Amino acid sequence: MERVFFAVLFTIFIVATAGTLYQEPQAIFASHLQDGTLVYGGSVMLSWDVVVRNNSIILSNLDIWVSNRDSGARVGLESSPFIEIASYNLYLGTSPTPKLYASTGSNSYFVDRLSNDTVYYWQIVAIDKNGNRYYGPIWYFETR
Repeated sequence: MERVFFAVLFTIFIVATAGTLYQEPQAIFASHLQDGTLVYGGSVMLSWDVVVRNNSIILSNLDIWVSNRDSGARVGLESSPFIEIASYNLYLGTSPTPKLYASTGSNSYFVDRLSNDTVYYWQIVAIDKNGNRYYGPIWYFETR
């Protein structure tokens, strides 16, 4: 009975410790149009890459043995599910806080009919299949 108590107590400790090691997923955005680029013409192709980091628990399927006998306990720590980006919201406008312009399943979007000598701000929000949102930075470009 004492071994089972310690095995359960140790299991709770390990699971609690693993919970502190887990970090929420973060998305890192990279734009193919460099921030502050000058665009010559009335259209631009916006494109971006999204890399999700910290999407799994460090400890997984940890074996816990409290003695050298067969009195161990096995703890299965599930890694978080793979984050699958389902769509992107493109925010675009002349304000530093751009409004929603379009939604797309692609990581690029063609924008036409841009005004000359105007600064445009844009931001991407990636949305996974569970509806979680990952916000990218606000970039800008200027038309000539």
